[in-house]
Amino acid sequence: MNIPPGLIETPALLRTGITTDSIHRKFRAGELVRVRRGYYVEMSRWLEAKPWDRFAWSLAAASRAVPGLILCRETAAFAMGIPVLRTPTHVECITAASSRSGRGRPTLSVLGQSPAARKIRQEGGFPLLFHLGKERNPDMVGGYACTALVQTVLDVAFTSRLSQSLVVADGAAREMWKQGRLDLHGSLMDVDGIAIAVRGNQNASARRRAEVALSLATPLSESAGESYSRAAFEYLGFEQPELQHDFSDIEGFIGRSDFWWPVGGSGSLRGVVGEFDGKAKYTDADLRNGASPEEILYKEKLREDRIRALGFGFVRWGWPHVENPERLRRKLLQGGLSPARDAGRIPWNLPRPG
Repeated sequence: MNIPPGLIETPALLRTGITTDSIHRKFRAGELVRVRRGYYVEMSRWLEAKPWDRFAWSLAAASRAVPGLILCRETAAFAMGIPVLRTPTHVECITAASSRSGRGRPTLSVLGQSPAARKIRQEGGFPLLFHLGKERNPDMVGGYACTALVQTVLDVAFTSRLSQSLVVADGAAREMWKQGRLDLHGSLMDVDGIAIAVRGNQNASARRRAEVALSLATPLSESAGESYSRAAFEYLGFEQPELQHDFSDIEGFIGRSDFWWPVGGSGSLRGVVGEFDGKAKYTDADLRNGASPEEILYKEKLREDRIRALGFGFVRWGWPHVENPERLRRKLLQGGLSPARDAGRIPWNLPRPG
């Protein structure tokens, strides 16, 4: 996890002999947001920051200020650089003391009655949330103590909906593949300790949730949007597609698709290509590789036309369609796919269509 610039750490300043009087004056003047005692961010920077940047500041402050803090669940995944579906609402950690479990007191503070100050107080920060458990050998990742990767994946799979847990499980599968612990086409259920832990869970619903997520997880899923879409396919009753399929025509290589169903619905032999279009593809300069959004859009159109010319169906969707799975269902039906089973077989996944 990279900490965005802007976190002011008074303990670090004091160690260098610099006084913090000016910081305290700015805080009293309402110019700084206090994330927790000793850690600040300029109000203007806080207001402009994305939610995940605010969470990263809060996570860094908590880890440095609270001795022995061990991160868990989606917070641990976030710290490890593994994608999560949404910015966590709490900094989740584990504790062996039952008296300490539960939600910690809010630490975010900003003084003054300006509209900006009131807005920040209303939105709140990211308090600690302690879960009862033990971790004798935490992983140290970038200075953060986290539950081990396998344990983190299991915890998320046991406690979250498929739409959340599959994003983390796919990210963990990619990480394990990079480490040589998982084959590119393997299942997380094959990783040492995972299948035994799943079978040993006494809660039938949690066990079933984990079985589905960890069996579906694959290193081939390359983004949170792709993983989120795959959770929706499972909920809506569509077959899981092939991932990262290569296409070529007489002119040569066309490109690689996010999703590929070799056979459509109702006995149709026409294959269907699916693409998840996240906004970042067009707005994130790093992902555009120097090309303008217009150039990216034009290249995507040419690529789609060449694939359609092969006789295949083509469907595009984005975050709003997956957030409302009924919209995604209509898109897939219009593209030539048919569900293989009834929707809603996994009631803990996503809201029911409609």
